[in-house]
Amino acid sequence: MRSIAITAIAVLTVSVLLGGCTKGKSAEVVGPSAVTPKDVVAAAKGTIEKWRQAYEIRSVDALSELYAKDVDLVVVQEGTAYLGWSSVQAMLKDRLSRADTIRVRLKDMQVLLLAPDVAYAVATMTRELGDNVTTVTETGTLTLVLRKQGTAWLITSEHYSYKRS
Repeated sequence: MRSIAITAIAVLTVSVLLGGCTKGKSAEVVGPSAVTPKDVVAAAKGTIEKWRQAYEIRSVDALSELYAKDVDLVVVQEGTAYLGWSSVQAMLKDRLSRADTIRVRLKDMQVLLLAPDVAYAVATMTRELGDNVTTVTETGTLTLVLRKQGTAWLITSEHYSYKRS
């Protein structure tokens, strides 16, 4: 069931990205800053900064304000897909309860508007998880899809992958 959902998301993403290409012509290469309005970039980065801060204070309540609360929410962590808010919430509670300290650093973030109410963000993330004895450091790629609901940009898809040392 999870692999079907992941496949469906991948097909949808590729369809959205390729939908603007006309037959026989390749898409014009344009930098994200040229096509994504500055207010969208600022709003998406604002949500992502709140997400980073909520992780660092280990607050499920603060994180819950940043995710879409529907069955379409998908979070992939350590190769496992969590589908829907209830599954994501349970994962967050478990993950945050096992760490005494969490530090998240993001760099090289890019935000791209996919549709009027959908944006895609990608960044290099370094996450340090500590239990007062050992600290584990992970560095990889964070990918988020955000959807505008009202005036807020909420996370509807999150994927973090990193190489194990």
